[in-house]
Amino acid sequence: MIEVQNVTKMYKIYDQERERILEAMFPWIKKRYREFNAIHNVSFKIEQGEIVGIIGKNGSGKSTILKLITGILTPTAGTIQVNGKISALLELGTGFNMEYTGMENIYLSGTLAGIPKHIMKQRVEEIIQFADIGDFINQPVKNYSSGMFVRLAFAVAINVEPEILIVDEALSVGDAAFQAKCMSKMFKLMNSGTTILFVTHDMSMIKRLCQRCIYLEDGKIIAEGHAEELADMYLRRAREKMNELNGADKVEIQAEFVEQMNRDEDLTESRREIFAKKVSLFREGNGEVRVIDFEITDMCGNELVLGSFNQEAHLKILIQFHSDIKAGVGYHIRDSQNTELIGSDRFTHNYPLVEGKVGDKFLVEFITKLPLMAGAYNITLVVSRKSDDGTSVVFMDLIEDAAVFEIEERKEGKVWNKVIIPNQVKITKK
Repeated sequence: MIEVQNVTKMYKIYDQERERILEAMFPWIKKRYREFNAIHNVSFKIEQGEIVGIIGKNGSGKSTILKLITGILTPTAGTIQVNGKISALLELGTGFNMEYTGMENIYLSGTLAGIPKHIMKQRVEEIIQFADIGDFINQPVKNYSSGMFVRLAFAVAINVEPEILIVDEALSVGDAAFQAKCMSKMFKLMNSGTTILFVTHDMSMIKRLCQRCIYLEDGKIIAEGHAEELADMYLRRAREKMNELNGADKVEIQAEFVEQMNRDEDLTESRREIFAKKVSLFREGNGEVRVIDFEITDMCGNELVLGSFNQEAHLKILIQFHSDIKAGVGYHIRDSQNTELIGSDRFTHNYPLVEGKVGDKFLVEFITKLPLMAGAYNITLVVSRKSDDGTSVVFMDLIEDAAVFEIEERKEGKVWNKVIIPNQVKITKK
């Protein structure tokens, strides 16, 4: 449906406006600009019915590539081939006439999308109901609040039955109820076979919606593959960057200190080494405090490999301090799509910080229930502290896939929801 081949988008950067004017007046003189490649030699294909996410930090080129695909921008080099009718949710309301009423803008948008008027008449009622702005549909959009404006713009854009839907952060519009309605509509489009290209900074959304992912950095593709894996890669890089911005340099751990840790009488040397080796590829952080062992057991002390619905679990996290500092310790349980479902941490539940000095060890224990549907789960461990300015956190140790376990099918009946919590039910005859 979409084929992007060796595409580059170059902008001319002038240090002064007079340089731009001089070049326009005297094009034969030497160039007076610097070249900036917003997109550099990018290639990828999107097949029919695929749901593909594009991720990357601000300025990585995500929005630029979408504008190139939709024809808003023209590539400096390379080719783009699109096979199908596109509906693009880039800048909501693009093409609206502020003097027109909401109703008039519905028909205007249909005309711009190449949809005949008699077809738009069949869709008007659905658009009006979706936007849910009442009598304001007959008022000029210049009088709309920002919320009303984006509701109408989204309703128009998503109800033109596109073959290709391109979305750039548009699902963050409106209130919670409207966002839920937008998500429901998105799932219907997916199930109908619509090809979707999706840009967002919300990695849980990427994991939930997308099958494949393209990771951009500085205008280049640095990775392409499964959405879950790339979303986690993005989050890891974001955490590393957060630590760098907070000046949290990694703590050097001396070899003799590690050797002393491995001689600890509470755990055998082989067990300590096995844990360190197992998590070496899945951990990050500055090392001020580190997890040196972890286990999840049932309440009898047996390792939890296959659990039952809603059984109690005992999480034991052994940490060691490499700095004199206070630390918050927590965990997250994630499903096979790496969506965080349940967990606990100091900043959420406000339990005391662990304060220690270099060499101190503490065992932090959590007892919880596992009200989960049948399936595979993994555990992420987090040791963190607040940044010096108090606006974010510094990760001292973060270990993904520290342990994995499964929940078996509930014998009393199948569980349909990922997480089940108790309800109070009241039935009153009227």
